[in-house]
Amino acid sequence: MVDPFDGEALPATGTAHGHVRLRDGRLARIAYAYENDPTAAARLHQQAEAFRYLEPAGCTPRLHEIVEPHRGLPGGALIVDFIEGHAPRLPDELDALAESLAAIHALPLPPAVSPIPRQANPFLETLQAVEVNAARFLDTAVPDPEARAEIADELGAMRALAPTLGTLAHPLTIALADTHPGNFIVDGKGTAWFVDLEKVHVGSPAIDLAHATLPTSTLWHPDVGTLLTRADVQGFYDDYLALLARDRAMALAPWLVPMRRLTWLRTTLFMARWRVETRAPRDPANAGQWSDSGLEPRMRQHIDARIDECFRRDTIRAIRSEWL
Repeated sequence: MVDPFDGEALPATGTAHGHVRLRDGRLARIAYAYENDPTAAARLHQQAEAFRYLEPAGCTPRLHEIVEPHRGLPGGALIVDFIEGHAPRLPDELDALAESLAAIHALPLPPAVSPIPRQANPFLETLQAVEVNAARFLDTAVPDPEARAEIADELGAMRALAPTLGTLAHPLTIALADTHPGNFIVDGKGTAWFVDLEKVHVGSPAIDLAHATLPTSTLWHPDVGTLLTRADVQGFYDDYLALLARDRAMALAPWLVPMRRLTWLRTTLFMARWRVETRAPRDPANAGQWSDSGLEPRMRQHIDARIDECFRRDTIRAIRSEWL
């Protein structure tokens, strides 16, 4: 069995995994978990299935080995290919992201017995997740009442659309859910590899398109840090839709704006949860509590500054002006 600690530890940039480049050139994705977490093994195998299922798309790392959770490694690890390359240079390499997303979204849906989660109604289920995080974290995370009111107003608008949109058929694909550009690596041939498969599920491709281009995403990672223009975003959507068959593009088109709005809410409330849970003392009753204690200082400082900016009322109004 591969020793997942035998290599070079890479800088920690997230709360779910650490990474070690092994001496043989592969990568160990070490899943963070608390000791005796009863859900750790299932989460590990769900991710492993995602790596296997997405491999034919040609833009996700190949899975080599699963290191089961054990004492000292409670979350286990996945051994995958190490991808040489750089963070996407925006907006110039947006077309590479569009090509990779189109290839992944074109994969056949996994069977119902697959451990990959499946949404029956992406609009309603995403709205529900946003509602939960808003109720738990919004008031504490966002002290400015006018900024909170902007977020609440957008949530109210999505809530008002639910009786109509919630009854319509939604085109489903393999979806990645965490497609901020920092989760892609562009290799020397220009292929954009998606490397964080923790949240893969069957759901709405429109969420992936939104998450790749919203300011809450393109400014999240310090190695990307680009605010896209409306023309940049429109070009990305046009490139993606041009890669689809006409009937698929037409079926998806009505969902692009509603799911973009929901995705902005989802990413904003993600930041609210980050702000509250990473600053709270460890709660033994909350096995899923997030912690930023392992992040490299540069990344922690960058994320704190980004969250501060994203909770400013002028930032929120500028983002909402795209669709309002």
